[in-house]
Amino acid sequence: MFGILALALAGGLVLNVMPCVLPVLALKAFHAVEHSKHDSRMRRMHGLAYTAGTVSLFVALALVLVAIKASGKRMGWGMQFQHPPFVAVMTAIVFAFALNALGVFEILISAQGKEGEQDKVWGSVVNGWFAAIMATPCSAPFLGTASAFALAGETAAWQTVLVFAMIGLGLAIPYLALTLIPGVGKILPRPGAWMEAVKQLMGFALLGTAIWLFRTFQLQVTPESANWFLFFLLALAVALWAGHRFGGIDRTPVRQWSVRLLAIAAVVVAYRSMVSFDRPRVVTAYTPEGSVGPAKVTTMDPVIVDGHIAWTPYDKARLEREKLRNRPVFMDFTAEWCASCKTNEKAFLETDVVRGALQRTGILPMKADMTNESDELDKLLDKLGRNGIPVYVIWLPDGSYDLLPVAITAEMVATRLDAAAKKFPVEKFAVN
Repeated sequence: MFGILALALAGGLVLNVMPCVLPVLALKAFHAVEHSKHDSRMRRMHGLAYTAGTVSLFVALALVLVAIKASGKRMGWGMQFQHPPFVAVMTAIVFAFALNALGVFEILISAQGKEGEQDKVWGSVVNGWFAAIMATPCSAPFLGTASAFALAGETAAWQTVLVFAMIGLGLAIPYLALTLIPGVGKILPRPGAWMEAVKQLMGFALLGTAIWLFRTFQLQVTPESANWFLFFLLALAVALWAGHRFGGIDRTPVRQWSVRLLAIAAVVVAYRSMVSFDRPRVVTAYTPEGSVGPAKVTTMDPVIVDGHIAWTPYDKARLEREKLRNRPVFMDFTAEWCASCKTNEKAFLETDVVRGALQRTGILPMKADMTNESDELDKLLDKLGRNGIPVYVIWLPDGSYDLLPVAITAEMVATRLDAAAKKFPVEKFAVN
């Protein structure tokens, strides 16, 4: 158990440099500089508040997963992004954070004195929640083993909660250490007018994150639902601006609360009238019982087209047919919401090294898209002992497989492809 907790802590620590958390890193650095003007006691309070935010969010997530496990349903790391309502909420939250950074409105309106300082500490808790939520679609070294243990059927509920709490602690460690180091104010740059420009720059980075999340939502729902959601985001922006413009801190308390309640009511009305989660219709080909698949592979499909990997969409029948023709299949489990997946594809898969290996070996590249829920792909992940993505595996015709680690390199992938080709060379592929 102590080994698993150490892996969870290390995995949470590594999450700080994963692509999905990078927009939040700048936000954390900004707050570290902002808080450096405070005394050491206040800096510690902000660090502990941020840590409380990350840990409490992961504990809450663990409790939800424990409840799902008790109901007999499958769980997976980051799989909440397969559900359009969750993606929509995340998009709206990140969009709101971006508007705040750009100065459209203020999330926390603080008074002066002790009460105002308490509000600012609560802001650190909120930042911790935000960082933890943004970290969930990413996988990282050490995290796979820890989360697999936490989500296993035989793992006790308290163990699941403890593992997730350690992940949250690992995520908070860099910022917490920064606030606890004596003399940190001398290390960090002094606060000044430059901070406003940096804050606005971060706002544009968060807008990019919101666009990325909307792209996922767009692939999960009908075009009409996606288009109306954009109008909802516009209504949300207007409501946030109006709440700040006409109910700001310079207004009377009655005026502030009246305007804010009207803004909230407007957002609720906009949500009810504009947001829907209609799924696109999926047409599947009919396969007669006992048949391997609807179509036969009569030629060797090219694995590289126009200088890019020619990914074949996941098809159970196609996978079985390639097995019969003695051809290995390299499968990439990915999703639009998985930032680590997309980064790996650009940095390590779409490279000359991997393209050359695929061309040389003739191994079929197949993409298992988990942007939406898929019972078939869930079963494959269960077979591989993984509960999160990215996952890379080479299915061999003899029924075995070569499972690659979460952290890959182009050279590693090419080496494993060559090893599979030695067992099943391209010259022996059958033509069905």
